[in-house]
Amino acid sequence: MLYDNVERKVKDASGTLVLDDYKGAVSEALKRYAKHRPRVLVADLPGTGAADLALPAGWSDGFSALHSLEYPVGKIPETFLDPRDFKLYRSPAGLKIRLLTVIPTVAQTVRATYTALHADETTVSAVDLDAVANLAAAVCLRLLAAKFGQTSDPLLQADVVNYRSKADEFRRLADAFEALYNEQLGIGKESHAPAASAIASSPDPSSKENLPFRLTHGRRG
Repeated sequence: MLYDNVERKVKDASGTLVLDDYKGAVSEALKRYAKHRPRVLVADLPGTGAADLALPAGWSDGFSALHSLEYPVGKIPETFLDPRDFKLYRSPAGLKIRLLTVIPTVAQTVRATYTALHADETTVSAVDLDAVANLAAAVCLRLLAAKFGQTSDPLLQADVVNYRSKADEFRRLADAFEALYNEQLGIGKESHAPAASAIASSPDPSSKENLPFRLTHGRRG
């Protein structure tokens, strides 16, 4: 299990960290991992007889990105809507997918391909599990560094020096584990995690029907 792997890496002999600390670290690591390797999901959205469709399950506002909409479903080769023909629309009722040129009936579906956060270790690629554990270990070690670094009782001066030394050691270990995570995922020192956005790649006119696009906006240029 991922939690067990993180505990083995951290080696908290002092017993300072509790289960909730490890859970929080794993959760944070999964969020950061998703910025580099998001889940790519496919969902069939039922038509409503109107222009708006509900967002698919697992959509995270502010993170998820809509890659493509296939409509009508079932054609070979597949038919994808032009990214200029749909957009995300926010109203007082919430965020929806708004179709601008087609209106699927209640008997039809629209197939959406989109990105989502990782729910737990079961959604992480097996080859990346150790990398995620390294990142979670880095989070735990920084937490240990913060806890040990907060000791400042003048009556325990010798212990204070020892604790601060440990805090420095934990920070160095945290940096090492995070560097290993970056190496395992091929993240360079100057690179940044790609923000989950809705930026479109340019369509290839020679194979327009077969390429999914990322959503930009619904306005024709």
